[in-house]
Amino acid sequence: MKKVLRSFAVGLLVGGLVGLWFGMNIGKGQPLLSNPFADVPLAQQAGRAAQDTIEGAKKGIEKAGKAAKSASDAAKKELESE
Repeated sequence: MKKVLRSFAVGLLVGGLVGLWFGMNIGKGQPLLSNPFADVPLAQQAGRAAQDTIEGAKKGIEKAGKAAKSASDAAKKELESE
């Protein structure tokens, strides 16, 4: 019984440490197996922020384009029906 309890405790400890490691890397947006305590250079942080902004702008432009197309299609159908 002690052996089972000891192996459970060791597994819980190792799993918690690995989960903490991976969780910190995911939170910082770094690869899973990188050092979670390494400082990320400011230029790299700015580059990531710029990439996120560009992706958000692309999605917004695509959404606006789809809305404009559907509105123009609706107006076209309305004009054709008159």
